[in-house]
Amino acid sequence: MTSVDFQPGADFFDSLMPSADPGASRTLTIGPIAARLEEIPQHLLTPLDDHFLGFVDAEEQPRSLHLPVRRAGVARFLDPHLDIRRTCVQRADEDRIYLYGHYFAAWFERAGSQGMMALCRAGWMGLRVPLEIFLRVYCAWKAIERDGFLLHAASIVRDGRTYIFFGHSGAGKTTVSKFSRELGLILSDDITLVTHEAGGYRAHSVPFRAFEKSRVVAERRTYPVAGLFQLVQAKRNRVERLPTARAVAAVLSCLPFVTEKLLPHDPPQMMALTKRILSEIPVFRLEFTRSAEFWKPVLVSGS
Repeated sequence: MTSVDFQPGADFFDSLMPSADPGASRTLTIGPIAARLEEIPQHLLTPLDDHFLGFVDAEEQPRSLHLPVRRAGVARFLDPHLDIRRTCVQRADEDRIYLYGHYFAAWFERAGSQGMMALCRAGWMGLRVPLEIFLRVYCAWKAIERDGFLLHAASIVRDGRTYIFFGHSGAGKTTVSKFSRELGLILSDDITLVTHEAGGYRAHSVPFRAFEKSRVVAERRTYPVAGLFQLVQAKRNRVERLPTARAVAAVLSCLPFVTEKLLPHDPPQMMALTKRILSEIPVFRLEFTRSAEFWKPVLVSGS
């Protein structure tokens, strides 16, 4: 059996035994979503706490996913010459979502609080990338349950409200963040979590970053959403309100893991959810130049 043929399922995970050393536990909390990592080797606690500083806690949070971390006992799951951050869902049965990458595999319950991660490589580097991939997929799944989504977007807070700038790679998320450093609080520069909470939709800080950590909020914060802005690089700064159909299509194209079919949601259901969310959050097309001048029409649109 080749590595690309290895699609781990329930039998594989059931065969993984805990280490003789019970290890330690940490809770990672992103917005209203929490995952409790268990059976972590003691020597990984310091790099884990440092990397997820502001989002990690020793105490368990309510409704946490319980995620024991165990050795896979195999060399790899995917061909290592492919993109190291590539993941896919092996399948979704009635109870579980399975996913795996080059050097890890994992599952979590669709409606419960149990899961497991299996690592092919030891040490911090064997955990860091798999854990970030898993958390992105898990947050995308759980956000949908909370009438929200995980979006390819930079989020900037001004006057207590979040302006969300979304687009594919190269659209300008990092550029917008760079020109906003002195004007607002950078909640995220790459991925934004939006969920429906009491009082309306809110954007949450996340531990996923595109550029230096010091420029992005490194702790749990949440702010109400002012609007979504589709990024279009241009020679002028202009904002246009998008009609519902175009807004839904634009946002759906920037939902990671959902549009890549890593989560078992059919298109009509996702369109209905997105349309419902956007009935409360305005969506604009933002033509912008490489300067902070784009904020003038943005702030007018959000007033």
